[in-house]
Amino acid sequence: MSQSSNLTVDGASTAILGQNTAIGEAQVSLTGVAQVPAKAPGSSAPAAPVVLSPSQPSTTTTAPTSTIEVTVPNKSGPVVFSLVVTDNLGVKSQPAYATVNIQSPPVAVLVATPATVTTGGAITLSGAGSTSSGSIASYTFSLVPAAG
Repeated sequence: MSQSSNLTVDGASTAILGQNTAIGEAQVSLTGVAQVPAKAPGSSAPAAPVVLSPSQPSTTTTAPTSTIEVTVPNKSGPVVFSLVVTDNLGVKSQPAYATVNIQSPPVAVLVATPATVTTGGAITLSGAGSTSSGSIASYTFSLVPAAG
């Protein structure tokens, strides 16, 4: 019998297989899959998340490692992960599943009013038309240097 869990992204950073937990955009931590060491071998730098893609859809670790942090590139919407464990006799479990909804990036919409102004004149910049599948936390307005 397989287990299933649905998770939704809303800006937090971790998810645990079998629990309803919010997760961060495109980066997922699953307990019960494998574990990336805190540091890359021979390095003081943290290990990078494993990138799962159609060309590399799975990774295997050996016990006692049971957690892995993964990144799913260029994907938004639902992503399904599965876990199959193998015992010391080579017998495999039925798969357990977790569905993660990866939030699309927000869309910035900028309106400048008026479109033409004299030197020193006031310009109103508005990002009010911007959208997000979550909620917008901040707006950063910047003057882009002229080319040349």
